[in-house]
Amino acid sequence: MEVAMESRLSGAVEVGIECIDEQHRELRRRAAAFLRAIGGRSRQDVGILLSYLRVYAVAHFGEEEEAMRRTEYAGYHRHKAQHDLFLRDLLALSAQQERPRSAGVAPRDLARWLKAWLNEHVSRTDTEMARYFEHLRADECPPRWTARRDPVA
Repeated sequence: MEVAMESRLSGAVEVGIECIDEQHRELRRRAAAFLRAIGGRSRQDVGILLSYLRVYAVAHFGEEEEAMRRTEYAGYHRHKAQHDLFLRDLLALSAQQERPRSAGVAPRDLARWLKAWLNEHVSRTDTEMARYFEHLRADECPPRWTARRDPVA
């Protein structure tokens, strides 16, 4: 399954702005590593990926939203609403995972959810944003727009 997910995402994560693309590639790498590791240790691995996603989403979405506000991007509210929905769903999955007597989140369900998000949001919504930034020649990354290396590996 990890090969199928990786190949379906490989082209979908490029939006043409290197700093955003770098963050998307890092997310894809993490998701693929998670899928390779699900055999036998699924609950622990799901928890690790959910922790990473919380850190990633807050930082990455914040940077995208700041850039959209700064450039007065007309699609800001729609784009932010998608980020907010992702975070709401992520918090619900995290709460389910952390309930002591819960079976947790099934790894394949998490993989499907993440793949759907990447394929829809990145390939459509982020690509629209990238076109706008290119139009403004705003495609240079601020210094802090780099993939974050955090302890959740």
